[in-house]
Amino acid sequence: MKYRVLVVDDEADALKLLRMVLELSGYEPVTTVNSIEAIAIAEKEKPDVVLLDIMMPVLDGFELCKMMRQNPVTKDLPIIFVTAYSALDLEERRTEAGADMVINKPINMDMLKETITKAITMRVEQTDIPAAGTDCGDDV
Repeated sequence: MKYRVLVVDDEADALKLLRMVLELSGYEPVTTVNSIEAIAIAEKEKPDVVLLDIMMPVLDGFELCKMMRQNPVTKDLPIIFVTAYSALDLEERRTEAGADMVINKPINMDMLKETITKAITMRVEQTDIPAAGTDCGDDV
């Protein structure tokens, strides 16, 4: 079974690239450019992990992450920020928002796979909720 990954990024080109990288890595991506619709999409699609851009208009990744942590359906999802945002307070703000990890852009495919697996494993251990997928494979 493949891991389903929800990707939220307001830049269409970045979203297309992430979709391609995830598909090549054996994941099932679900994508949206609309951060406001992300929670509804997560409730419907039931992803195993969420990748959030931080710098988005209207609802940024920090606020969206906080909202996901307050929603009973999405509160236990592993959430990874994927961002070019590099402020000194990034780690503090990540923790405050409730995200599990950060991946910096530009994205390294191996690092992305490793981080997704690590985030899912950490959440499963914290919540005792079994992960949907068991192996994403290393073949690209």
